[in-house]
Amino acid sequence: MADGAANVTLTSDDVYSILSASLWFSCVAPKYADLPTMDVVQIWADYAREVNNSITPEGVTEKFGASPSDAIAILDLAGGGESLRGAVDWMVESRPFLPHPTNPNVVVPLFIPFTIITFAIMVLRLWSRYKLAGGVQMFDWLAAAGFLMTVAWSALCVYHAHVSSPYQAYYDQTFNGVRTTAMIYFCLMIIYPWIMLVIKASLLLFYYRMTRWNYIQWSVYATAFIVVGNTISATVLYLIQYPHVDYWNRPFENARLNRRTTQTAIAAIYILTDVIIWVIPMPMVFQLKLYPRERILALFTFSLGAVACVASCIRLDTLVKFDQYSAESSTYLLIDAWTMIELYLAIICASAPAIRALAIHYAPKILNSVGSAAFSTAATTSTTVAKKTSVDSNTSVNTDQKGDVKTKVTSELDDLEKEVEKEYARAEREAEREAQKEAEREAQEKAEREAAQKEAAQKEAVPQDVEKQA
Repeated sequence: MADGAANVTLTSDDVYSILSASLWFSCVAPKYADLPTMDVVQIWADYAREVNNSITPEGVTEKFGASPSDAIAILDLAGGGESLRGAVDWMVESRPFLPHPTNPNVVVPLFIPFTIITFAIMVLRLWSRYKLAGGVQMFDWLAAAGFLMTVAWSALCVYHAHVSSPYQAYYDQTFNGVRTTAMIYFCLMIIYPWIMLVIKASLLLFYYRMTRWNYIQWSVYATAFIVVGNTISATVLYLIQYPHVDYWNRPFENARLNRRTTQTAIAAIYILTDVIIWVIPMPMVFQLKLYPRERILALFTFSLGAVACVASCIRLDTLVKFDQYSAESSTYLLIDAWTMIELYLAIICASAPAIRALAIHYAPKILNSVGSAAFSTAATTSTTVAKKTSVDSNTSVNTDQKGDVKTKVTSELDDLEKEVEKEYARAEREAEREAQKEAEREAQEKAEREAAQKEAAQKEAVPQDVEKQA
């Protein structure tokens, strides 16, 4: 057997068959649900040899603890006792040549830093709205709710990683382990669309209240309709894809829907809405009267949404590979990881405008404070060095020349202090001029914005007057 086994070469179809069969033989063996599925296959092979292929439903129930219906189903699937023995013997012989990929340790290393960074960004966002925008708005509270939901969802991913086997392939896991991870994954997929709905709703509401331009408001309506419809559709499709919701307990049930097609369609629609939300504010940015540098910064701020789009595309690719069902693609953890990245990046990108406003408000003050502190430190250091130099000079001179040297050094010290005072006064005047320029620029921008709003209001009022006259 060893010589024959040495020539065994397993194809991808062989590995696929062993992955599926190992689950089938384990699901009808509740007595051995905590053993790796290939160990259960070995028990099946030993049992078939003991009874000389005379395998009956009653014997399967007694040996493995299967229900009568499951015992009949596994024998029908295998094609009888003799065919069953041939299948399990082949699987046992192939076992030394099976790949054993391990699960990546990615969930916890991503969860901790992303949660900390996003929490800090949310705090800054809420502070920015409170300090600069006159208060926290509804779309800010929606973003905060989306953040809390994302943290809870990611914590469930951490638990998912904790209970998962170190190995990816089903034949290296226990049936109880496979069942638990499938159940958690189902819960994650049911919750995910609603988190995306809350995050996208916060962005759409922000755009809606940002301006009364018709194209933006109609774009918000259309996108919101797509997002809500996709969320409800995703939830319903996940619930009805199998005859029973707890499909992890019923491996013999055939799916009503093609899971790969369903998940691909749902993810693709979310990517489409990501792109739309990213593009919506761009025409408005080009029409605003801004300095070139400010226009570039505004475009960059709103373009951060493209990063979330990239994460969504990578997540979709991971979903497709998972449903190819091979030894190397049967892990849920990569899907958890990329979904977590997508959700956190969506919140971070949605908070970028508020963070930008906060940075613009405080940057001049911080720079002026740092510059004044640095100059004050330099002046103090120069004075201290000069005084130390005078003391050293006074100590080293002769007793007869002490008075002349002291007078000379004191005079030089006075001159140095005067120069320092002049330089410090010049720096203060420069800082005041910069602050005045910044205030004038902000006043000019405010006036331009008010003028633009009045102009837009007048344009909207004209059609209404025409209608009234008509």
